[in-house]
Amino acid sequence: MISEMERLLLEEEQNYQEVYKGSRVRGTVEVIKPDSFYISLSYKTDGVLPKSEAGDCEDIKVGDSLDLEVVKIDKNTGEILLSKKRLDDFKAWDEIQMGDIINVKVTERNEKGLIAKFKGSIRGFLPLSHIETRFIGEDALDKYIGQEFETEIIDLDPKKRRLILSRKNMLLKEQNELKKELINKIVEGEVFKGIVKDIKDYGIFVDLGGITGLVHVSELSWNRKDNIEKSYKIDQEVEVQVLSFDQEKERLSLSIKALMPNPWDVFVQNNHVGDILSGEVKNIKDYGIFVSLGDGIDGFVHISNISSDFIKNPGEVVKVGDKIDARILNIDSQAQKIELTLNLEEKEEVISEDIENTQEV
Repeated sequence: MISEMERLLLEEEQNYQEVYKGSRVRGTVEVIKPDSFYISLSYKTDGVLPKSEAGDCEDIKVGDSLDLEVVKIDKNTGEILLSKKRLDDFKAWDEIQMGDIINVKVTERNEKGLIAKFKGSIRGFLPLSHIETRFIGEDALDKYIGQEFETEIIDLDPKKRRLILSRKNMLLKEQNELKKELINKIVEGEVFKGIVKDIKDYGIFVDLGGITGLVHVSELSWNRKDNIEKSYKIDQEVEVQVLSFDQEKERLSLSIKALMPNPWDVFVQNNHVGDILSGEVKNIKDYGIFVSLGDGIDGFVHISNISSDFIKNPGEVVKVGDKIDARILNIDSQAQKIELTLNLEEKEEVISEDIENTQEV
């Protein structure tokens, strides 16, 4: 017959969980130290969980119950080394499959792409060709370090611990959704904000959020001499107006110029026959000179209006680049032509007569 002490010892022995390397155990956090947690187990000795094996350990506190894996048992001291990270890793691999959408955080980069972590333990890889909708180079990878975003699993092998991810697939899906919504909103005359995606000699391509349209060089500015590459940059935000949209062909024509005031209309509104303007000699011909009045507006001075004296060639009086003052003789709104004179000393009655003749015309 066993004694009471022996019976109690036997009951305690039976309550111990079987512990060996690789076994999964459940324990309670008893003490938190700077580099580890002391875990109470149903065993003869307690376990030690290094913080390096605890994964995301910021939320772990005394009294928490944790599922752990036995990493090592010291034969001399009986101390049990535990890992939470390994168990979390196994569980995480069981939770994912091909085609799943998972949120990851980028932790590293190499010459071929980005390395990201899922649930803090599983390492996945994003090839260069699957980071953006357009291909990017190795030199653009640093900005992604520390970023979190959704990715699609495009290759998976838990046994080999291989996880290949695509952010591009997610971006393309978003673009398609936005595109469906946008198609119904695009009508002639509507104004949108977009992003410059490409710059060519003949114009710029602007993405409205799923659909890209062309702003032809003739629709960029009222001044056709503006330099496209100096005026616009890739990823610049611009405001555009829809000129036409072919839904079937997804051909979209846009204009930036349409949202700007017409320099000619502004000129006609602010200037009248008889006004004296400052300008610059732009071109010299045998029959007269062309004068730049600013904002792409030019005026013309006939050779007979260059000087009160007879001259054979305008070059005798002015040269290209000269700053001059000229009086408006006539404004032809239909032809968008401005006739000027350099004879500012003309008598008032002559000028008045010119104005009356212009108004009659």
